[in-house]
Amino acid sequence: MRSAGRAATYGRAFLSFGLAWLTCGSVSAAEPCVVAAAPDMVCVASAADPLARVPGMSDDSRAGYAPGDLWQAGGRAWRALSVQPGAARWAPVPVARPGDVFGRHAVFAGGTMRMIGGYAGPALDVAATIAGRVRQRTIAIRPDGRFDAPALEDALAARDAGTALVVTRIYDQTGHHHDLTALPGHAVAHIGAVRIAGQDVISWGEENGPGGFVIPADVALPRDGFFFGATGMVASSNSATGAAPVLATLGQGAGAFRVFTGSYTLDGFVHLGDANGPDQRSGFVLPSSPAAFGIGGRPDGYRLVSSDAIVAHRSVIGPGTMAGGVIGYSGQARGTALWTGIVMADAAPSDEMLRAFQASAAAASRDLPQQRSVFVAIGDSRTEGYLLADGGNWPLRMQRAARFRSYNFAVSGETTRQMRAALPAVGSAAWGATRRVAAVFGGFNDHLEPDALSVGETVANLATIVKTLKTYGFTVALIAETNTGGSRRDAIADAAGRGTIPADIVIDPFAAGQPLFNVGDRRYWLADYTHPTAAGASVLADAVWSRVEPTLRSPAERR
Repeated sequence: MRSAGRAATYGRAFLSFGLAWLTCGSVSAAEPCVVAAAPDMVCVASAADPLARVPGMSDDSRAGYAPGDLWQAGGRAWRALSVQPGAARWAPVPVARPGDVFGRHAVFAGGTMRMIGGYAGPALDVAATIAGRVRQRTIAIRPDGRFDAPALEDALAARDAGTALVVTRIYDQTGHHHDLTALPGHAVAHIGAVRIAGQDVISWGEENGPGGFVIPADVALPRDGFFFGATGMVASSNSATGAAPVLATLGQGAGAFRVFTGSYTLDGFVHLGDANGPDQRSGFVLPSSPAAFGIGGRPDGYRLVSSDAIVAHRSVIGPGTMAGGVIGYSGQARGTALWTGIVMADAAPSDEMLRAFQASAAAASRDLPQQRSVFVAIGDSRTEGYLLADGGNWPLRMQRAARFRSYNFAVSGETTRQMRAALPAVGSAAWGATRRVAAVFGGFNDHLEPDALSVGETVANLATIVKTLKTYGFTVALIAETNTGGSRRDAIADAAGRGTIPADIVIDPFAAGQPLFNVGDRRYWLADYTHPTAAGASVLADAVWSRVEPTLRSPAERR
């Protein structure tokens, strides 16, 4: 039954040739991000980027583009027909709202933005602690199609100091009333902590704790014919705190399908679990920067899609139905998803549908699939974001300064020996990039028992990682070790100085006189003297950005 007082209008646009243009006017200046009630909000900007423009003849193979590549600007999309040097041709492609791509097969679409054309009505229920009592509030998609950010900001201002707004329900915009509700006792997704391209984000993170949303049992998806997708981003692309972060579990028990990142092999690729095997590595690497993500199941296997790639994972998928499931929490895993929208459909997506989802999601979210600057981080918990809320690690915070494709392959507890496992994924992430920068930050865990590595192996592993990254065409920045007790700061610094670790850039934000020098300073360091606080992560992000920006961005982009 329809909830009382739930006003909504539902629009549809079928895939073939009926998709409508989302003409949102000319490319505008960067959206402001000053929210008095949330001064620590992390904002990833959009339209001020130099590439947020109409593509031209010089956007060719020399600039890293290939036929079929996608371009987005101002809510419009193009694909490359030809990338002949100096004579590139880009054709406009139609876009709809992301959920409309699947027509009548969309069984759920919802989030902080309009996912179904014409929808107006409730978007989220949020719980706020006010004067010590938990109070519920509904935030809507307004008739103009925008999320009611002023209402959200009012809720942020009313909450008790030090508390978060917790998302307890995501309303279904399709008309099926398949609302997603927070797992009982595990309502941990926040809102009001992150904005991407001016859009508020539903955010998970280490400090939030494990939790997610229940998919209703009457959402039944065929194993050999389904789609699950999300707009937004993830804050890390690998394992975390000894568990594989699960993006979604569709169905229940032995017949469930899972999609997760990194696995226990720490390799940085997206992994799948189904009746054919609980842990199958795909060839797909999910960026840790704004890029829609989706996976479609078909009888001949899966198609994994982001706003700049479609990768096939061949498999024979038998018939059957997956009923219900969970988005986010699974076992002990803690996700770092930062999502603005979620879509599920009960039909095998054609290649045409997948390309339409790519374009429509990029246009709605203001993704920039045309970015050809890539930043990669390899490290341990200090980079993965251990005990930070809402995915707020330093590589995410570095994206406040500019748009670029970012990949965070860090893993909590990882040694330099284990860090090498992500190198093949880094090679995949480098594809098509014209500017490539990698930051390596690790070595502290090497001295810990019971599997302590010698100092010599620490240096040798870091040297191997740096040399391999350089063969992939990366400019490599080595981040010095901290002053935490037991760290191998002096040995690593000596090896870098002698060229044994042949980094192109050495960044030492922990030197005397720097804000992060004193690991006992509770503004920047947690009580374990090892992990940065949110403020410390911001300082680290600024320190790294100041050194890598000249390589990651052209002089024109820095103006």
